[in-house]
Amino acid sequence: MKLTKKLLPVAGAAAMIATSMVTPTVAQADVSASMAFSNMYLWRGQNVGNSGGAISGSLDYSNESGLYAGIWTSSEKDGHETDLYIGYSTEVSGVGVDVSYWNYLYPEDGGTGPDTGLGDTNAAEIVLALSYMDFSFGYYMQVDGDKPDDNYITLSYSFGKYSLTYGLWDLEDGTVDSTGTTPATKGQDEYSHLTLSYAATDDLSFAVSKAFSDLDDSDLGGANVEEDFLFQVTYSKDFDLK
Repeated sequence: MKLTKKLLPVAGAAAMIATSMVTPTVAQADVSASMAFSNMYLWRGQNVGNSGGAISGSLDYSNESGLYAGIWTSSEKDGHETDLYIGYSTEVSGVGVDVSYWNYLYPEDGGTGPDTGLGDTNAAEIVLALSYMDFSFGYYMQVDGDKPDDNYITLSYSFGKYSLTYGLWDLEDGTVDSTGTTPATKGQDEYSHLTLSYAATDDLSFAVSKAFSDLDDSDLGGANVEEDFLFQVTYSKDFDLK
């Protein structure tokens, strides 16, 4: 989940608290796992994985009160990535609310990463996700890492088996000169993307994504931003372990 809510949408899952019970009960726990195979690691409109594709898996715990936690790992460009997360989801007057904390680990990077491009560093985020009917909103606030002010925002709309997501990276630090000789210019850079997804079956999905950016090789420590259309194919399986 490369500073993101991995490939799974946080805003899409909002659990309701049972309010009709007369006597207190112990929340039922659910333990599940997943595996996924994809032709690319699509993250915020960019392919940040190996050319041979990406393999990922997760182990998750949740209960009826809305509490959940888990671990997710994936192959990625410079080795592998492991995400640890814990959160709480509920519904208030028809609005799904999900608040979570994510810690992103890159063991091969030694805590610093070979590049400071699109996020190869250990980092953490607090994620607020809201959903209402077919609409959802996500706000990813960095609380650790090299660029704590570079927050990410998503707006999504689902219609049948399709979903359309607009992502905006709020690059508060503007241009970053990797040589350190030129002061950064705040508010200079803009980056966004549109991603259209289609769930052909419960296990097979497709996505096409297009990025829009004025970043160049001097921005974000030398990141190369791909603005061509990207096409992703993903096969995933979920397993109920309870």
